Amino acid sequence: MKKIRRTLLFFLALIALKTNAQLSGKIPSLADTVWTLSNKSGVNIKVKGDNAGHFNLNINKLERGIYEFGEMGEIFLEPNYKTTIDCRDKEYFIKDDGAIENNILKETRKRLQTFLGNPGYAVGFKYLITEPATFIPMLDDYVQLITTESEKSNNQFFKNFIRLEAAYSKRYVLYAYSRFYGLDSSRMDALRKVLSIPLAERNEHYRTDLLTAYQAQFSKRLSPEEKILLNKTIYKDWDVNNEGFYKNSNYYKSMIGYRIDYLTFQPENQKIRDSVKNDDLVKLKIADNLISNSAIKEYFTYIYSNGAIKKAKQPSEVTAVYNSFIKNSKNPKYISEITSSYQNLAATLNNVQAPDFNFISSDGKMVSLKSLKGKYVYIDIWATWCAPCIAQIPALKKLEETYKDKKIHFVSISVDASEHKKEWLNFVAKNSLQGIQLMADKDFESDFIKKFGISAIPRFILIDPDGLIVDNNAKRPSDNTLSEQLKALKL
Repeated sequence: MKKIRRTLLFFLALIALKTNAQLSGKIPSLADTVWTLSNKSGVNIKVKGDNAGHFNLNINKLERGIYEFGEMGEIFLEPNYKTTIDCRDKEYFIKDDGAIENNILKETRKRLQTFLGNPGYAVGFKYLITEPATFIPMLDDYVQLITTESEKSNNQFFKNFIRLEAAYSKRYVLYAYSRFYGLDSSRMDALRKVLSIPLAERNEHYRTDLLTAYQAQFSKRLSPEEKILLNKTIYKDWDVNNEGFYKNSNYYKSMIGYRIDYLTFQPENQKIRDSVKNDDLVKLKIADNLISNSAIKEYFTYIYSNGAIKKAKQPSEVTAVYNSFIKNSKNPKYISEITSSYQNLAATLNNVQAPDFNFISSDGKMVSLKSLKGKYVYIDIWATWCAPCIAQIPALKKLEETYKDKKIHFVSISVDASEHKKEWLNFVAKNSLQGIQLMADKDFESDFIKKFGISAIPRFILIDPDGLIVDNNAKRPSDNTLSEQLKALKL
């Protein structure tokens, strides 16, 4: 405990040390363009290269730590560093001050990527079928190797950082590993086959077939003893209040969130989960009890307060949360976003005039909500990459057929990114999607989407002929109660 306390005090004592530094070099891909040098404390410095990619940057009051620098990625900088970057064949080389530390950082990331780099699953497939008794020692070797490498540096701040980074990146790898353990890449064909079935051909057994095919991919399961061992390593007996490390490590920041997620679903929190029906309220309470550092607590309080407000059905459910945050937060950005979320909740209650939208349709026309007045409007917020969204389409098609001559519009709004417009159009055409097919102008950042506090999809909204909100979180097409609700409207 004394060692942990000393390390924490060391980080906190050094974090505020700021002075001048110089960063220069030649990076061909920086030629006549601008990169950003940034960190998690809010530093954002624009760096412009000349026509050959040369740059020279003088930084006043630099905060020591890890920065992101354009396409290069991470770089460790110290006050008073005079650091030179050279790029050859798309590989970056650090010279002068910080060369040793940045080479260690580069080697750490390189070795970590031997375990990661698998899109969708994080951990490589070959490790997902490697038993814990073999895999955990492999990660221990990685941590020990980085610890040994760190001895090459005389910079105590960096040595503390990189050793902790190795430990927490190990926890992150084990977190992903525990989620997908046993997933066998040689057993994925059945799932691909089920997913390839056209929407029009999917019957009432499709969801069961999909689940069966997904489960068939797993050739191994963790034993109860293995689960206990992994959970202890991943979630227990580590400090969540190291502010200096928090400001420099994505893995540490992620692991704090994952630990709170884990605690949320433990038996001791089941009663409160059942009572509030809003997991972010549970996480908010856990974070408040778990975290004592003000900077870390403020961030997670912001995340869970905002999430709770967006999931609430009535302002009264989260008024206390909102008032508490506004009273205690000192971060203008957080305050602005929380205030906006709370105001949006109040502005999108049932029986309130719905905010308008004006989105492009699959046939190239602009369609606004106002133009649809005179009929009820059932809105489906979805995306082509969202499996639960796609699973609702067959039921939605049946509803559209049932009510095709009735007083209701069925509107599907895609939140696919604008650069994927072609894929959206192809999906609409290939699957013969009916109703009014629209694409939001700024995906999840579109005003209409943000005003309804939508951060997870699918989401459904029902609006009356006068533009008033009937249900700001309507039932899914597959839910029989939706049919009952629509029948009651006497369409």
